[in-house]
Amino acid sequence: MVFDYPDFWDEKVKKETTSNIPLAKDLFGETIVAPKKEVFKAGKRGRKSFKEIDAEVDLIEVPEDDILFSKQYYPISEVAKWFRVNNSLLRFWENEFDILKPRKNRKGDRLFRPEDIKNLQVIYYLLRNKKYTIDGAKKYLKTNKKTADVNLQIIHALNNFKGFLLELKTNIS
Repeated sequence: MVFDYPDFWDEKVKKETTSNIPLAKDLFGETIVAPKKEVFKAGKRGRKSFKEIDAEVDLIEVPEDDILFSKQYYPISEVAKWFRVNNSLLRFWENEFDILKPRKNRKGDRLFRPEDIKNLQVIYYLLRNKKYTIDGAKKYLKTNKKTADVNLQIIHALNNFKGFLLELKTNIS
């Protein structure tokens, strides 16, 4: 007898997950076979490791200012995709940081203005690149908001220049 799997598992999974190690015999004399242990590993849940966060830091896809300021409001799902974070993290940051004040419509959906997205970029930079704690980032923003904005603009300019140089290098080769 093979381990009893739930109905939603397909036959392929059942075949791949059983081993040939007999455990015991049931009441009818049939051999009970144990499933392999790898099957029961759950998908990764919870927080990401610092290594995973560091790998995703440079992958944010916020559009350029010309495109960003072409619309007045952006929904939270679109902003979360740009920053590669969950909607819940953006809602949490909204509660923690005073400079982040997205508008809400009658239904309660959060709509981010381009200024909010710029503030999110500063918050993201402090928390993910500079590795500040939330309290540390709050204190830094209270004292050095203009410095953080200037640093972020310089970083974006350097990243754009780096991308240009890499593109130029591939075209030469």
